[in-house]
Amino acid sequence: MTKIKYYILSLIVISLVMISCQKLDLATADADVPVVEAYLNPAAEILIHVTHQLVYESSDTVVNPIEGLIITIQSEDTLLVCLVDSAGYYRAPLKPVEGKTYTMSFVYNDKVVSATTTILAKPSNFATSSTTVTIGMGGEPGSGEPPTPPTPITLTWDNYDMSYYMVVTESIDSSPEPIFDTAEVVPERIFRSTPERIATQELNPRSFFYYGSHRIILFHLNADYAQLYDESSTSSLNLAKPPTNVVNGLGIFTGIHADTLYVTVKDD
Repeated sequence: MTKIKYYILSLIVISLVMISCQKLDLATADADVPVVEAYLNPAAEILIHVTHQLVYESSDTVVNPIEGLIITIQSEDTLLVCLVDSAGYYRAPLKPVEGKTYTMSFVYNDKVVSATTTILAKPSNFATSSTTVTIGMGGEPGSGEPPTPPTPITLTWDNYDMSYYMVVTESIDSSPEPIFDTAEVVPERIFRSTPERIATQELNPRSFFYYGSHRIILFHLNADYAQLYDESSTSSLNLAKPPTNVVNGLGIFTGIHADTLYVTVKDD
């Protein structure tokens, strides 16, 4: 289950990184800049993806991996050299530990490319006001009374230090029944909130597109992820240099931690 959390977040953040790190002005951008993507989670070994920058409006249509790098991962008590996982992917045989700080570094074009992040605590006291989401409008047919709007469910957790959190909700049934007519458009199985410094989140029943079982994942995020999300969401056509925590490169190297709840979506 923890690997699934990592995969879901990777899908979200990869799209953000691609938006931010690819759309740079062709006249000023350097295509030979490394773009780093790494999301350190205590549930999985460290995996780092390194590619060339894809310049806005260039003739390139796909990102090219950067191979042959010697990437090191260092913490207070560890120094490891990453193994080659596949083209452009480098794996450190280490699951990061909550509370520790990790630094990644490698040499590219005679420059040291590096980034540092801390592994955050797992969300604490994650709870839901109900394990059932009711989609129907309620009320008796023919009664003349206006329909009752469906009641949102409330998610809560501890956030004493006012750090960033994001909620991701996913339909997990193998063949879920759609709530609405999907003859023309198949709705997404996943929807998410914006990273915010909050300790509660309401989920509107009308945000769900499928009946059945859903996984609700609460991600505890570093501020660098939230900044990337905010900048990327503002405008995908922004040609300014994107936010990054990678020295002499672009992209993101960040720690995450998550917890999960489950709810069932049903009709009246």
